[in-house]
Amino acid sequence: MDAETDATKEQQEKVASIVRAEHGRRPDAIEPLAAGLGRRRFYRLRFAEGEPTTLIARFEAPVKNDHTHPHSKPFAMEPPAWLPEPSLEPLRSFLEAAGLPVPRSYGHLPEHGLDLLEDVGDRTLADASQSARSNLYRQACELVPRLQRLSARPESVPAFGRMFDRALIETKAWKWLHWTIPGLLEREPSRAETLAVEAAFTRISALLDDAPQRLAHRDFKAENLHLVAGQLVMIDIQGAFMAPPEYDLVCLLYDLQVDLDEAFAEKSFRTILPKLPDASDLATATLRFDAIATVRLCKDVSHLVHAARARNDFRRWHEIPRGLTLLERSTGRLGHTFPEIRTLTSVIQALTAAVESSDSSYKERAR
Repeated sequence: MDAETDATKEQQEKVASIVRAEHGRRPDAIEPLAAGLGRRRFYRLRFAEGEPTTLIARFEAPVKNDHTHPHSKPFAMEPPAWLPEPSLEPLRSFLEAAGLPVPRSYGHLPEHGLDLLEDVGDRTLADASQSARSNLYRQACELVPRLQRLSARPESVPAFGRMFDRALIETKAWKWLHWTIPGLLEREPSRAETLAVEAAFTRISALLDDAPQRLAHRDFKAENLHLVAGQLVMIDIQGAFMAPPEYDLVCLLYDLQVDLDEAFAEKSFRTILPKLPDASDLATATLRFDAIATVRLCKDVSHLVHAARARNDFRRWHEIPRGLTLLERSTGRLGHTFPEIRTLTSVIQALTAAVESSDSSYKERAR
């Protein structure tokens, strides 16, 4: 039994014990759900008696990852620090009270690192058929202005005190330089590449510093929008922060896990833009969209490379080519405004070639 299996079994036993102690209910079955790349884990609890018959346990305890896998390679592990994610509450309750679709809570137990939540099923926007996609993406886009109209004091809802700022953008540049380039090209970035990336991200920071700040989900992508009776329910909301108005639209429309047609993404963006509380002209909004997309996609690709090279986790390796394709689009459009970005564009082409020529063992582990 490996370390991950041991950790899963230990967590299942702990969850069952807490639920019995706190709620007087004994789960008849506890099923691990597919884990993301981070440390948070989820379990579906099934009950033979009482309502509801299923719950989702959201568990924050550290996971014992094995970093000594024989295929793993030495890797810079720790990027510059940014703010840690706060607890799920009170944000979940705040959004629920405002009428936003989020899972109901059946127990917030921070002393155990545990939340018991409504089971919203396994079907997400990513699973939507082509025929249903247009309506569901319109519904998803409509959630963005609803989020952006909300306000609260940071003392009562910490999300309103967390900012998409220069410090956070710098962590994304660091990951690109220290994880993606070494991880895919088997070399350190050149001084010219480092200076160009840092200069481009500094220019992007200055542009976004001047943007309005509104509440953003922060990871508003298809797999975090679950389908319940034809309606979308938002999960994974704890990372919410204040960001430019285009932020969540970047997450949704430039999603590594859903191959959206570019014309459809552009039409969706243009349609929802006038409904945003701080709606700007199309040129300004598009420039900010591309700037946010560039830094976010750099981060997304970096995390996938890091998971594969440092932890031998290839589950999402297949998403890297789409991430690089989207990144090439956003940086290509930005090149007219930020000449520094062109060095990044040339590196993207080399990275794409490196992914495509990955050896057969990488491709086998990715499958």
